[in-house]
Amino acid sequence: MVVMHNIPALSAYNTVNRTSSSLQKSIQKLSTGLRINSAADDAAGLAISEKMRAQIRGLDRAVSNSQDGISMIQTAEGALNETHSILQRMRELSVQSANDTLTQQDRGYIQLEIDQLREEITRIGNTTQFNKKKLLNGDAAVLWSSDNLNTKAIINGGLRQIDQFGQKKASEGNYKIDVRAEPGQAEVKKSDIFKIKHKDVITDVTLNAVAGAKGVSVNNVPAGDYTINKAAAAVTDTAPALQGAYNAKSFHASGAQLTFKKITAPVAGASDASITVAGVKINLTNLVKDDEPGKVRDKVVAALTTKEAKQEFAKAGYAIKLKESGTDKLDIVAVKTDGTDALGKGAGLIQYTPGAVTPADAIDVGDGTSGLDNTLVSIDDPAKKTLTATNTNAINTNANILFEVTNVNHDSDSVTLKATVSKLGVDGKTSTVTYEGIVLKGGEAPTNLGDKLGLGAAAAFTLKLEGYGSYGFEKGSKLVYNVSKGNDGADPKADVKLTVSGKQNQEWDGKWGTDVTRNSASYGLKSDLVKGKDISFKNYYLNEKTGEVMEGTVKLTLNDDFAATPTGELAKFHATYVGEVARGDVKLRDLDKFWDSQGVFSQKDAKTLTITQGDGKQTSVTLYANDTLKDVQDKLNAAIGVGLGQAKYVDGEGGKHFVDFVDTASGNSESVAGTFVIRSVVSGSAGTISFSGDENIINALSLNVIQDATESSYTVSVKDAHSGDIVASNVQITGNRLYGVVNPNVDVEFDAMAGVSAKWDSARKGFVYAAKDYSTTLHLADNTTVFQIGANEGEDMGINIGDMRAHALGLNAVLVTDRESAARSITIIDNAIDKVSTQRAKLGAYQNRLEHTINNLNTAAENLTSAESRIRDTDMAKEMMNFTKLQIMLQAGTSMLAQANQLPQSVLTLIR
Repeated sequence: MVVMHNIPALSAYNTVNRTSSSLQKSIQKLSTGLRINSAADDAAGLAISEKMRAQIRGLDRAVSNSQDGISMIQTAEGALNETHSILQRMRELSVQSANDTLTQQDRGYIQLEIDQLREEITRIGNTTQFNKKKLLNGDAAVLWSSDNLNTKAIINGGLRQIDQFGQKKASEGNYKIDVRAEPGQAEVKKSDIFKIKHKDVITDVTLNAVAGAKGVSVNNVPAGDYTINKAAAAVTDTAPALQGAYNAKSFHASGAQLTFKKITAPVAGASDASITVAGVKINLTNLVKDDEPGKVRDKVVAALTTKEAKQEFAKAGYAIKLKESGTDKLDIVAVKTDGTDALGKGAGLIQYTPGAVTPADAIDVGDGTSGLDNTLVSIDDPAKKTLTATNTNAINTNANILFEVTNVNHDSDSVTLKATVSKLGVDGKTSTVTYEGIVLKGGEAPTNLGDKLGLGAAAAFTLKLEGYGSYGFEKGSKLVYNVSKGNDGADPKADVKLTVSGKQNQEWDGKWGTDVTRNSASYGLKSDLVKGKDISFKNYYLNEKTGEVMEGTVKLTLNDDFAATPTGELAKFHATYVGEVARGDVKLRDLDKFWDSQGVFSQKDAKTLTITQGDGKQTSVTLYANDTLKDVQDKLNAAIGVGLGQAKYVDGEGGKHFVDFVDTASGNSESVAGTFVIRSVVSGSAGTISFSGDENIINALSLNVIQDATESSYTVSVKDAHSGDIVASNVQITGNRLYGVVNPNVDVEFDAMAGVSAKWDSARKGFVYAAKDYSTTLHLADNTTVFQIGANEGEDMGINIGDMRAHALGLNAVLVTDRESAARSITIIDNAIDKVSTQRAKLGAYQNRLEHTINNLNTAAENLTSAESRIRDTDMAKEMMNFTKLQIMLQAGTSMLAQANQLPQSVLTLIR
């Protein structure tokens, strides 16, 4: 029996401690519900459980990921639903625009809506995002860049690919694209033929400002080319110059000269002697012996000038003119009064039958050349005029004078005239004088005519009827004269002479010759009195074929520097006629195409014309009523070159010829004068040019295609930009888009003029093309949208969301500005709808897949959780049995420990 060590108590104590420890573990299991609360509980089970827990949590996260993926897909698909709605509206508008019940302006309004809808599609593509991740601009699949702004990647999906072994790899990198081109051709359009609408339109105006010209205009002048020349004033007043003549006949005369001899023999049967002139037989019944030559001549003259003889000559259509010379000669000239050719000269005109007259050659018939040379009548020959106009250097003004024959009297050999005088003073002032009843008799000049015509002194202008006198005219005959003031006479004297001359337009229906007038009309002016003024040159332009007189005016505006010097060409212009093909300096208001059948000018207010290129680029020009055709040319040229950006493709000269107005036809595309030639330099459909705007402007242009656009063909090779490894070699394509060569999900669009150089060919009147080296580099980085749909690495899902913006859908080419373009746009939009439908179908498939994925993940997680629960969770019933047992054991152990602690008390009994 010991006291120091209570072995039973120690044994009970240890038992109680073990029971207490087990009870604590049981309590922990019951309180946590876990069988394994620490590695000590079940080392292997803990390891297995933790592995399962990782899987379970991964599966749960994958379910959440899938649900988030569905939300992302629904966001994209919802945006594309709106894109689909927009495309359906665009298609509806295209169908509407393809109907010819609409005007060009109506189609322009539709195009405005199309443009806005197209921009909205692009905006949707640029702004649709999920958690700040853009979905529809291609960034959700590929990130790309290029070395050229015109090189674009069209993203249809990501770069990630799965090989036959299930390996996933992104085919990204830097690619060098080499292009060899076979140039196509660009579109060329031709406009309507523009013609002059109004009278008095002048073109091709050149003004010599140094010489003093400021402006020029016309009123009712013949169509043709005019020049105003400046020279020093004549020293004296110039003689009247014939400007034109109508029905002032040009006679075709025959002549003979008779030489007379003395009659020496008795005359028996003298009545047999006769003379036949121009087929008219005149009997000479009074010729007798001893008649001297002069007496014989007198008897012949008397026989030829009887009233009966004159009547016979008139019946034969002849007028006879006699001229005595010397003592023995008589010139006889016969003129056909209808202007046709007369008989031959000499014996061809006159036959003499002597009868019983001796000698037989008492009247000798010769050629009479002196008569032919000196008394011929011909208005065409200024030296032999029927009407002679003179002056005595006493005129005080310039004038253009129209003489009209109001009466002709052949018996008195007189002509009555009416004069209309248009005066232009040396000071530039104008006035008109009319004087009737001017009677001219053969060989006589009326008195005071110059004064009566308002030209100055009486002798300032004189008319004299000469030659065959009245036979040169008929009632209604007309003559026009011009007189010019010189540097003489009273002040103010002329110190400069302006001469207006013109050549008729031979295409004009009203033409009557080559020159507008026979001679240029000149005017002497005093320079310091006319400078800074409008000078009106009023002329009477006489149609020598019909007798029509055009009372026309050329108005020249002089600047303040006008002086006598320098001399030379002062102004030059072309006067048009109504219906003439227009030239470049004609204003729109003067063109027939800008007026409707009701006489309404369509360009009264400024109109804007929208120009759209095949690749979707747009620009506009504004046209005004006072714009000339050259102004329109320059505006359109700048719009195409700068606004549409085509100038960068051609040399400097070529940049001036996108639009040319054809003044003079020269072959090829410029073979029709009065038209616009509108050229694109960009080959293929990307370079086609369409116009929209006011219906009247579009109709006025009336454009038609004279050269269709054809696409360039390309041979394309692609290689790795770093290693040089060949990706694709010698791929043949038409057009400038490379489909799926660099990557199945990436199309590459390069410059529409890649590998092509263009320059202007002035001989061909067009652009000529040549191939050149071209390469571009494209950088592609995979950015495929990948959903982690499993608990472990590689358990993911990639989705392809392409670029759904307007350009990627091909909508830049949607034009409805004309019926053909609108019809073509229907197909383009159908293709875009198909592409969006395909993308939406993919998204729907992805969503359905993810829903199945979620179901699968939930099942896996459920079963794995069940397995993990069996390892780690507490069996509460079993553990409660254990807990109860341990409680009882703890109570029993505690009781026994108390009993054991009392055992040493027995030693005290012994000690007592």
